[in-house]
Amino acid sequence: MRRSQFTDAEILHLIREADAGVSIPEICRTAQVSLRTFYRWRRRFGGLDQAAVVQMKELQAENRRLKSLLSSLSRQQRPAAGGEASYPGEGEPRRGGAGLQPARASALAAERCGGAVVGRFASVRVTR
Repeated sequence: MRRSQFTDAEILHLIREADAGVSIPEICRTAQVSLRTFYRWRRRFGGLDQAAVVQMKELQAENRRLKSLLSSLSRQQRPAAGGEASYPGEGEPRRGGAGLQPARASALAAERCGGAVVGRFASVRVTR
């Protein structure tokens, strides 16, 4: 991601100028930034002072560090591809017919319904 050529203090100064009554297009023209950039800065830093911006940057850095730590821990906790299932019952076919061959699942469904082939795709199924 591209870094801004303006420091946080400069951005805050430009926002304070706008709050003091200088027109926003004039500020953007002298700073050589677009209106969109100025409004993005204003949304991000609007009511903050220098100390609050420093605290916000520290919190963002801590969040990045914690997210990377969490992702590395979750990678360590995942089992290898050929390893055991991580949850009990995982890898076993379910009782509802999921994990079975389609023909066998449709036959089981027909048995449960008294021989009738029902469901959304009943016209597609072939009964044997």
